[in-house]
Amino acid sequence: MKPNTDDQQKTFFLIPHTHWEGAVFKTREQFLEMGLPIILRALRLLKEHPNYRFTLDQVCFVKPFFERYPEEEAAFRQLVEDGRLAIVGGTDVMLDVNMPAGESFVRQVLYGKGYFRKTLGVDVTVSWQLDTFGHHAQMPQLLKLAGYKSFWFFRGVSDWDVPSEFLWEGIDGSRIPAFWLPHGYAVTYGSPKSLPEFVEFFQQRFDLLAPFSRGAECVGPAGADVCLPEEHVSPLVEEFNRQPDAPFHLRLAVPTDFEATVAQRPNLPIITGELNPIFQGAYSSRIELKQRTRELERTLTTAEKLGVLLNYLGETTDNEILWRAWEPMLFNQAHDLMSGVMTDHVYEDTIRGYDYSQRVADEEVEARLRSYTSRVRTSGDGIPLVVFNPLGWRRTDVAIARVSFTDDGITDAKLVDPDGQAVPMQLLRTDRYDNGALMQAEIAFVARDVPALGHCVYRLYPLSVAEPSQVIEWKEGCCIENEHCRVQFDDAGAMLSLVDKSSGWDVLSGPGNVVAREEDHGDLWEPYRPLDGGSRIAMKEPHPAPQPGQGVLSSDQTDAPGKVRVGPVVSEFVVEHPFGEKGRFSTHVRLYSGMRRVDITTRIFNNDEFVRYRVLFPTSIADGRRVDEIPFGAVARPTGIEFPAQNWMDYSDGHRGIALLNRGLPGNNVSDGTLMLSLMRSTRIVAYGFGGGYEPGMTSDTGLELDRELSFDYALVPHAGDWRAARVYRDGLEFTHPLIAFTASAHDGPFPSRWSFLDVSHPNIVVSAMKPGEESGVALRLYEAAGEATRNVTIELPKDAVKVRELNLIEEPGEQAQVKDGSLRLCFAPFEIQTIGFSSQSSNEI
Repeated sequence: MKPNTDDQQKTFFLIPHTHWEGAVFKTREQFLEMGLPIILRALRLLKEHPNYRFTLDQVCFVKPFFERYPEEEAAFRQLVEDGRLAIVGGTDVMLDVNMPAGESFVRQVLYGKGYFRKTLGVDVTVSWQLDTFGHHAQMPQLLKLAGYKSFWFFRGVSDWDVPSEFLWEGIDGSRIPAFWLPHGYAVTYGSPKSLPEFVEFFQQRFDLLAPFSRGAECVGPAGADVCLPEEHVSPLVEEFNRQPDAPFHLRLAVPTDFEATVAQRPNLPIITGELNPIFQGAYSSRIELKQRTRELERTLTTAEKLGVLLNYLGETTDNEILWRAWEPMLFNQAHDLMSGVMTDHVYEDTIRGYDYSQRVADEEVEARLRSYTSRVRTSGDGIPLVVFNPLGWRRTDVAIARVSFTDDGITDAKLVDPDGQAVPMQLLRTDRYDNGALMQAEIAFVARDVPALGHCVYRLYPLSVAEPSQVIEWKEGCCIENEHCRVQFDDAGAMLSLVDKSSGWDVLSGPGNVVAREEDHGDLWEPYRPLDGGSRIAMKEPHPAPQPGQGVLSSDQTDAPGKVRVGPVVSEFVVEHPFGEKGRFSTHVRLYSGMRRVDITTRIFNNDEFVRYRVLFPTSIADGRRVDEIPFGAVARPTGIEFPAQNWMDYSDGHRGIALLNRGLPGNNVSDGTLMLSLMRSTRIVAYGFGGGYEPGMTSDTGLELDRELSFDYALVPHAGDWRAARVYRDGLEFTHPLIAFTASAHDGPFPSRWSFLDVSHPNIVVSAMKPGEESGVALRLYEAAGEATRNVTIELPKDAVKVRELNLIEEPGEQAQVKDGSLRLCFAPFEIQTIGFSSQSSNEI
């Protein structure tokens, strides 16, 4: 393509900036020691040169600067007010958007935009994702709802024919002006210091960029990774422009200057869909970081929901405690950290951040659950078991609880539901007194119709005389089944068949749940090859299932035969054996009474370098359609290519299908009908140029995952119809958000034995968050999950809900909504996200 200059004055916009990494080769603190002088120099250049401009992003960079250089705040604020120092990004870090959940992105903008607004009075409107490794197709809507007016990026376009300025359209139809940097965010950094060479340098850069622009203007960022601003640029720009034969006007600028020029162009082209994938190896490098992120997201959002329930009862909860837990995890979602591409000492520092966040989050959930339970009516005989449902719909699922017995004469127990009806229960693990009586037990039962964002109370009755056991304890075997499925295994643990009993359909065309260990001489970023740091085009190389002889399979070896245990609640299969010459493999498969989900936990002990592990499920679906979950939605994707998925991937021919669920395992693929989930990689940094904090002697060998056993949770859900008909989006969230069951003391309370905070009328409307509002009241977020326009959705709120209104993602109030007796009516476009704010009559207004 050629620029359409129309004889206009050509202008080259030069945007000085620095790409702040947060942490990757150095820790957070080490990078700050290295990088805060960048801001000091930028402020000096802005004071010395009236034509100079600079752009900064990320709270994790600016906030420490103010804390350590408070004397610079007044000058900083003035330069921002003058428009010469731009604040962009509006997040804690330059984040990864594909692997964390959508609610993590919302917390990023709540935290980031909130900080810049309170500290500098700035409403950040420029999304600055220059080095983010790909972008999912709900980002246009999320950015618009968060108050952004533009999106700047480098990586993920489909090909080189994409123009540098366009409107990006998401899956809901939202559009946002997008600014692609085809030659990177450092294209004009490192310019020569003599005018003739400076002129030649910028002429070359303009010629590189002009073919991508539809106007007479081009833009070139002048900054690299953790780089100092260049002192010679401002005076040489003035000299350049004084030339009588200057080929174009060179303008020092901030992003909104260029945006204002582009906004005058008619008919910007429209690009639809996602900007993925980039650096697919990152989806399973240091996999524990992805797993811990998903677990923390569940824990923190559960704590928020419990906070709303307690506030509803008049108890004050401390939101700042949760923000102290959110921030280290938000920091760890920086694009490099989330991808696991850091050096060893940074990895260790990252793990400490996760440990802190998890400890605080766990303590808050436990304290809030206890406080919540103290309000539940549990009076009566037996041991009360409160089952809490953290999701926004009534559900039936397995519940697992730990119970203690003080009487040393208890040999068994029976369970009844809130209506007093006996419920099957199974002892999974027990600790016993010397006389054989139960001291502690882990029990499993299927809790039915647990209310949305509410609870029900079961009662456990200790027995001194054991009832006849319905459990067939561990014995050699190769088959488990329930009402919905029958699963057959071989001696190595391979799943030989998975039969849907309702139709007789065998999901598998060959051995499934087979883990393939393949040679992988890539690095932490890319599988099979070293990093190309300049990658900007979406990666389309196929990653097929390994063929015979291409890898070592978990089904190649056996040891002791597999064992089965069959009970009234859980039927399970386990096997363990060597994996290759130095590794171990085990898998544990469970079926639950009345449930169609097949839960699997696989453990791998790795002692091999430069390998990857993928679990394979060859299906009998001849010509299927692949659909992956993304934050707040789902997209159809091509087969053969590994993409980042959220909680599920589905493969269906429209008549029947199979969903593969995961807990923090984002690397998903389907090739020739075989579903593949990337479990882990053993690799390290192979080749990376020194600079940007990377120095000789730095190591990344912890990425090899040597002498470690890692555990992976995933599940299968055979279903009729496609993913919409099967409501796979619910299966994915139920798998990642188990019911919470715990014992309580017997007492009276305002909550009855079965209670729900709210009710949503349509199954495709998902509650993704219910949290205390940043100012007051409640923020309730919902989205349409099936890609179907849905009218007359009824949300049953508490009867005393008042001041019900629309909110954006940063919880700014919009139009008021009409509510009658706690009933709110809404309409949703396909994949639309809506946030509603409300208070109870006893709460403050929002």
